[in-house]
Amino acid sequence: MTDWKNTLPRNRLAVAAAALLALGAAGGAGAVQLTRPTVEMAPTVPTAVARLAQTSGIVTVKGRVAETYGDRFVLQDGSGRTLVDAGRGAADVQSGAALTVQGRYLDGQLHASYLVDGQGNVRAVGAPPPPPGGPHRPASV
Repeated sequence: MTDWKNTLPRNRLAVAAAALLALGAAGGAGAVQLTRPTVEMAPTVPTAVARLAQTSGIVTVKGRVAETYGDRFVLQDGSGRTLVDAGRGAADVQSGAALTVQGRYLDGQLHASYLVDGQGNVRAVGAPPPPPGGPHRPASV
């Protein structure tokens, strides 16, 4: 015969272990979700450069790189040219390259979030992360 006094603690231990395992899996999934880059949904139809000033929100612009200036470049399509601020991801952008840029048009320039090259490779770009202590830390004395 089975002694119920010995089996009951073992069952409780198994249930507690399963609950801790499920809690750890849920916490790990939440942590992974928080560390992923944000996904922005852009319009599937590219906006002409000439219409950028009338837009708000996220836009997609398709064109060719006319000139490069460090972390910025000029994108040109059939309707005009615009300055694109690509931040840390613009180091290897070449003049003449066909690019699709996704981002926000603010203050006369397109602030890129993603660059898509002619082969369809998507690259997240933008401003570098803030320094340790946050963007508004007190100046060192």
